[in-house]
Amino acid sequence: MVRLKGKLTVTKKTSSSKLKGVVAEEPLERIFTLEWHFYIALGVFLSVYVKCTSASIPSGDAGDFIMASHHFGVAHPPGYPLYVTLGYIWMKLLPFGSPAFKLNLLTSMIGGLAATIVYITTYKITNFIPSAVFASTVFGFSHLVWFHSVGAEIFSLNNLFCALLLYWVVRFQRAAVTNRARVAMEASFLSGLSMCNQHTSVLFISVVGSWMFISLLRDKAITAKQFACTGAIFTLALLPYIQLPLSAYFAGAPNTWGDHRTLSGIWKHFVREEYGTFRLQAQDGLSSDFLGNLRMYTRDVIKELGILTLLLCAACLTTVWHFSHIKTIVYVYAANIGVYILFFCNQANVDLSAKEFNKGVLERFWMQANIPVSILAGCGMWCLYSFIAERWKVEKLHYLLGLVALLVGTHQIRRNLTSCELNNNFIMRDFGRNMLDAVPRNGVLLVQGDMPSIITSYLRYSENYRPDVDVVDQELIGFNWYKSMIGPRFNHYIFPYDREVYFKEIQIRREEKEPFSYNFLDVFDVHRMAGVALYVYPLEMREGDESWTEIYEIVPTSMVFEVRHKEDSYSIEEFLDIADQRLKFDTSHINCDSSLYPVRSWEHLIADKCGAQAFLPAIYAQVKFTEDETAYIKPHNRLLMIKIFNFYRHACDTMTVILEDGTTKMLFKPDHNNYYGIMAYLLYQNYLSTEEFAEAGKYARVMNYQLETYMRRNDEGKDVKEDYKDIKSVLAGAMKQFPDLETNKDYDMVKLGI
Repeated sequence: MVRLKGKLTVTKKTSSSKLKGVVAEEPLERIFTLEWHFYIALGVFLSVYVKCTSASIPSGDAGDFIMASHHFGVAHPPGYPLYVTLGYIWMKLLPFGSPAFKLNLLTSMIGGLAATIVYITTYKITNFIPSAVFASTVFGFSHLVWFHSVGAEIFSLNNLFCALLLYWVVRFQRAAVTNRARVAMEASFLSGLSMCNQHTSVLFISVVGSWMFISLLRDKAITAKQFACTGAIFTLALLPYIQLPLSAYFAGAPNTWGDHRTLSGIWKHFVREEYGTFRLQAQDGLSSDFLGNLRMYTRDVIKELGILTLLLCAACLTTVWHFSHIKTIVYVYAANIGVYILFFCNQANVDLSAKEFNKGVLERFWMQANIPVSILAGCGMWCLYSFIAERWKVEKLHYLLGLVALLVGTHQIRRNLTSCELNNNFIMRDFGRNMLDAVPRNGVLLVQGDMPSIITSYLRYSENYRPDVDVVDQELIGFNWYKSMIGPRFNHYIFPYDREVYFKEIQIRREEKEPFSYNFLDVFDVHRMAGVALYVYPLEMREGDESWTEIYEIVPTSMVFEVRHKEDSYSIEEFLDIADQRLKFDTSHINCDSSLYPVRSWEHLIADKCGAQAFLPAIYAQVKFTEDETAYIKPHNRLLMIKIFNFYRHACDTMTVILEDGTTKMLFKPDHNNYYGIMAYLLYQNYLSTEEFAEAGKYARVMNYQLETYMRRNDEGKDVKEDYKDIKSVLAGAMKQFPDLETNKDYDMVKLGI
């Protein structure tokens, strides 16, 4: 026998050329040692995660989970009842902090526990500390895992359950044959609980469960009674789904998803019927790109875990046949990776070509596969160590590998700390407050999209911010359950089919299958009749519904958009006065520098939106101004043009960052907002001449059209090279007509980036 450093006992090569490890149950001393390893690793991860915990509402679906946990409501499909229930109990127990901070803190603790289980699993397989340190730090301090562990997201709990399933693979393999049925029952219970959180865990469950079942049948180690008990335990573990009907009947949550008072309603939610079963997004006609998804995972796993991790993982898979006591475990882990990646890449219907942000939606689901990849990398380190130590008797090699593991972990922390330290990240809260502040008293805010809806709903219904405003989700009011479950909580929003007077004046389309069908023309009309101020965000309404466009307009008076009947349209003077009052506080205290956040994150997207929003009132006013063919004969139009130009200056101030060296950094793209600024300045500078003003107005109208075409085609993912050339051509014509623009270098022109 050869005693190796790292306390691993192996034998010299036998005739079968295999190395053997300890297969029997661990003695009491090792179990005690594992406990200390557990506490130390947990302390390390918790200390980092808790320090970085978001102090306010994070991005993603966090607001939905916080609201559901705070009010014992139901989150979006499939409901995540275990996470919601744990959050509800935790919020009741923790005596301090906002609802957002409380759930963020709980999630950080769960995330720290998940990374610790990765450590313990690797150590239990290898009994080699450097391997355990390497696997757990590479995984736990990768950007995806760290970022989604310090805000209220269900991924931490999913990571915990998947790591526990992999740990139970080791327990099952190391257990005596007569005890394996009991271990399988424990794994069945974990599997059922994991299905009460994120359903992607079913891919791990299918692999681990099939392997355990085949092993038990092969060894004749399970009876029919034990098999039935295993299935019953799995079913029992699904009990947290009782939270759905309990919430529907007793919670009275102000914001919930679906009607779960019937079995059909619960089943619809469980299978994600409203999202699309086995689909990532509920978009008809959007298919998955298997090869594109696979290429993205390959790039992302290298970026997240590092090339060294993949090399060690490959070393494990190619050398593990020498080590009979871990070979089966490694193959089961490899099968988990293969099944998960192949299935998910085939089913994930995300358009990766449209926006970088869409990749951020998809990349969150790589974390589950990265758990076994990290553990196999740790096993690969041990395999290489065993070969080298056994063949060449290298002294103190374990110290060198321990140093490597610590350096890799330190590198992960230094590389990702800035993007994952969310304790001072308030951009989501500020963005939501600005939207709510822009709505007059007793108004209604119609929101569309995950972030605007989730953020404003959380602030309104969990922090009781602006309790006089009703926040209504445009994308949910079309569901029949929305009125019965959410409608009673509204103070001002009016469902069109509730107004008898409205029925007499305007016909509403009614169908037998959908008796509550209506369009946004109906919504706008009924609120106008009732005298309720109606605001929307974002600028676009529900796709395909243009019923309102001929009668109503949406006016960008602030961070949200006011719905106005065209008969009540603002004059340009009225609009400028209102926008001037509302806009200045809307963006002044939001940091619009999107470069501070990961490019695929919600924070990056919101920062861009906040900056772009600052330009919209000026753009709207300029368009209205240049559409008026007789504007130049009005004696006060010079003052109006100055006001419009000052809006651009305010927008540029909002989108300008003063760097440490005193220089300025412009945050907006010059091919978009700058050209609007040039046109505004062009009109302002050349107002004194009627002929020149008319010429400038022509250029402004053409430029507006070209820019709208450019932005629309760019959002659709189409080639915009020719559109860009058209914009440059119009700009060149304006410069030729007004050559003084090229030499003017006053303060305002510099602020416009010209």
